Amino acid sequence: MGINPIELIGSWDEGYALDIHTISSTYLGDDVYGHPEFNNEYSEMGELLHLYKYRNVHNKLNNIIELVKPFIESWKAMQEVSFILPVPSTKVRIYQPAQEIASEIASLLRVGYSDEILLKVSSIESKGLSSENKKQIQGSIIKSIKATKEHNMLLVDDLYKSGATLTECVRVLREDQLINKIFVLTMTKTRKV
Repeated sequence: MGINPIELIGSWDEGYALDIHTISSTYLGDDVYGHPEFNNEYSEMGELLHLYKYRNVHNKLNNIIELVKPFIESWKAMQEVSFILPVPSTKVRIYQPAQEIASEIASLLRVGYSDEILLKVSSIESKGLSSENKKQIQGSIIKSIKATKEHNMLLVDDLYKSGATLTECVRVLREDQLINKIFVLTMTKTRKV
């Protein structure tokens, strides 16, 4: 099956989601706790990410990277990247998918990586906000370390919904004059924004 990259338009220089997350979703009703249940059909990357992120099947990271690698190797912009940052997560997990994926991509590209430069200072999750309230994200991310030399950055996230968090990351990074180009890569994106 492979991937079907989707260009992401935003305040970054160039960006892609490698595929949509779900192909279809059928509402099944509510469970005994009143939570809605769905029968989801995922893209290949969406299925891997779902298992890895929400079902804690950690060994799916290797499969995700296998799908990422050919795209990374063919994306010309990656020749310019000197540093990779994960988008900071709001939820605490046993492992952070965006961090682990970003670290593996940094190894593939043989470039710098840190998960301590962009920090989330708010517990507000962008996915829970309406489009009118996305401005609440502003100020929720800070940059803890100033660059000491020029860099072209790659921001890596697992799932793209509205782009609000990525936009805030880019805004914060652009305040540093030594950061030149900023590229974005997410594993999947939702069908609806």
